[in-house]
Amino acid sequence: MSSMLTRFYTQSARLNELLNKDPNEAVKQARLIDCHTPERLNSLALRAATLVDGGALTQQLDAIEEGVTLFRELYGLAPRSDILYNLANGLVAASGTPPPDASWLDHQERTREHRAEARQYFWQVAHDGDVDSSLRTQAWTNLANQFNNSFRLGEAHDGWLSALEIDPENGVAASSASRNLLWLYRQGGCSDQTYIEAAMLAKIAHRHRDRVIEYAGTQAAEKIAAFAAEFDDLPSRSPHTDPFISWLERERLTLAPAVELIDPTLGKLDWLMLPPIRERESEARAVPPPVFSMFNMLKSDFILARDLAWRASDDTGWPETGRFGDTLDHATYGPDTSALVLAHRTALDLLDKIAVTANHYFELGESPNRVYFGKLWRQSSRKTARVRPLNKKVEKAIREGASALYGLAELADDYERDAGILRPQKDLRNTATHRFVVLHEFGDPAHSRQAPEIEHHQRKQFSQEVLGALRVARSAIQMLALSISQYERGLAQRAAGPTASLIIPDHDRFTR
Repeated sequence: MSSMLTRFYTQSARLNELLNKDPNEAVKQARLIDCHTPERLNSLALRAATLVDGGALTQQLDAIEEGVTLFRELYGLAPRSDILYNLANGLVAASGTPPPDASWLDHQERTREHRAEARQYFWQVAHDGDVDSSLRTQAWTNLANQFNNSFRLGEAHDGWLSALEIDPENGVAASSASRNLLWLYRQGGCSDQTYIEAAMLAKIAHRHRDRVIEYAGTQAAEKIAAFAAEFDDLPSRSPHTDPFISWLERERLTLAPAVELIDPTLGKLDWLMLPPIRERESEARAVPPPVFSMFNMLKSDFILARDLAWRASDDTGWPETGRFGDTLDHATYGPDTSALVLAHRTALDLLDKIAVTANHYFELGESPNRVYFGKLWRQSSRKTARVRPLNKKVEKAIREGASALYGLAELADDYERDAGILRPQKDLRNTATHRFVVLHEFGDPAHSRQAPEIEHHQRKQFSQEVLGALRVARSAIQMLALSISQYERGLAQRAAGPTASLIIPDHDRFTR
């Protein structure tokens, strides 16, 4: 080993020691590191990491921002996934922890740009199959934490479970997922399965203390151990015998208040319902408000899109009535292929309908035929096109208790922005709606004869996009229901005197 590298490792060890004992001094020493040496990349990385970590420990925002700037420079010199991951963590550190009080919304809006950029980088690392598994599982965990901070609870749970698929011993992800389920369970309306799965995930976290220490430190491991000790032993669980049920559970595609394992004894798989809603019209009505019809149709459309995706996996289940020309590029044609494309489009079409429902229920004042999911939540102004503050009525609803409405607004940002993590889903949906998507069983779609009217995709890869679109729609429906529940709870708390809410009976009472 060269003397220069020896000095670097000695300096690194010294700074790590200072971070544990005297982080203020670590920040001072980091600023003295000379980055104009033959070991420039290593020096930049060490200085940036120490400034971010030390700045976070001592609440020195200027140090964190300086570290972020250095990580940007470093990534420009060496565009590696580990550097991108550290840049994302630096942006999260610069954003700070959202406060648990009334200033939460102000914090989220003030740090919106940093957090959106961090999500973009975590997403990129998490989806890169060439990246080391330990880095990918941590990227998924940190991305899920970001979702969770904005009440994107379904997406957060998806992220933590994705982290556990990569590393089943990731106790940090398991513990976070457990706490998420437990919070939802305590809100009311969840099944006992929610609590059981929360306990199961807590036990996973406790069993893998060493991995928790590796990813999050000793203090986090101690908190997780105490948390896991709150739960009793778990009942045994038999595997599902129905392949459809197994698929739904594996892909997390049921409409319930939480993303959870399936309990077949419940009878219905998709039992998410709106809460009792206060009647707003002065004259009593025998017919429930229109929002219930809207929500029923959202669920119906989702179930259809999901079933199309399931049926599309079996090309023998469709009548072979069509005769198709062979395009000599291994493309697939027929109702099963069209069903898969339609499932994707139908799932994402639900987002606009969710926006229409929110516009109606929260009385946001937009004309229904001018409501679009990507644009409803924020003010449109050319002068503030980059900033785009929240629509004032949306902000008012959030401040009056509908915190999950912010999750929908943030999801819309990720869907609408050019660099948003969900923008490719929107672009793919637009192609399928207005032009053509052609799927190929095998071979390279790039070898097909190209035309601007056609996008070519591998069928297997496109199927994953369909599942992703379904999970986005599922999460958005869950956020809508949660935001309405939160708002109704706030209305009841603010109301003077006794209040009454309209409880809607199960539709099956009248259809069976």
